[in-house]
Amino acid sequence: MSNDSIKVSFSLESRSTLWNVIFEGFDQEIILVTNFCADTASSIGLLHSFAGLIDKKFRDCFIRTTEQGLVIEKYMSTNDASRINDWENLMLNLRDDITSITAAN
Repeated sequence: MSNDSIKVSFSLESRSTLWNVIFEGFDQEIILVTNFCADTASSIGLLHSFAGLIDKKFRDCFIRTTEQGLVIEKYMSTNDASRINDWENLMLNLRDDITSITAAN
């Protein structure tokens, strides 16, 4: 199974209003959203099976399964670019780990 079989995308959400951003700056709380999507039923099933393990490992996240895979939401109290980059790298490594475990079996 290649990394192409499981795709990862990232987005940011915020509970801050436009008013907060304008008058307080962009250093507001954010929610990092990571979507793991797969095209085949077996890959989607794999992502669903890892949801419980990921939930135990990342207790400070909200994890849910979707029709295409898995979504992980992580709250951060400030919009910190270095923490966002660290999170992105962690999620890409998680995708690589999931695919390598599957390929080994």
